[in-house]
Amino acid sequence: MKFEPFKIVPVGYVRKESETFIEILPEFREAMDGLREGDWIKLVLWFHESERARHVLKVHPYGNPKNPLTGVFATRSPYRPNPIALYTVRIHRIEGEKLYIDDIDALDGTPVVDIKIFVERYDCPKEVPIEEREANIRRGRMIGEVNLIPRKSEHLDELEEVSPEEYDAVILEIGPKTTTLTAKELAELIEELKEIYENLPVEIRDKLNNQLYG
Repeated sequence: MKFEPFKIVPVGYVRKESETFIEILPEFREAMDGLREGDWIKLVLWFHESERARHVLKVHPYGNPKNPLTGVFATRSPYRPNPIALYTVRIHRIEGEKLYIDDIDALDGTPVVDIKIFVERYDCPKEVPIEEREANIRRGRMIGEVNLIPRKSEHLDELEEVSPEEYDAVILEIGPKTTTLTAKELAELIEELKEIYENLPVEIRDKLNNQLYG
């Protein structure tokens, strides 16, 4: 089996001391902007110590010979054509270029290939009222830790018989959690937010108006 060269560069390394943390290389420090303590993230690692076993295509799951030989694509074995490992972990704290995370079974010095924020609708897929092709991703809006992704407003002529209680209008992501709001729920939320806003101290509202409208 011949492996053609494919360049991939580490963005950091796993460090195992009294705690487990990811040490991001200085040239990738800016890529950490936006990460927060408490965030769930997906780690993509390169199991460099498993490179010698890249030719292995079947394994006994969990290393137990009592389990039948199974193709590595159907397992989480570290032995695979490209020894990539995936972990979902929580950031406990951030200190400079270090992300302190849950303990993982990777070795000290394991290269980190990439880090992605955990998003429930991508990473824990389930049946959702708004399919991905119906989500207007380009209109998505991030406000703090809340993401609002509206539904595309195409083919509304097909919805004449659909009530506001039945029409799913927006995907709402709060941290790693995802839900949807119907048009009626969205309208109710808007009214509640308006009331909350009107009850803010007048000094705060004045400052906000100056910031937003000049």
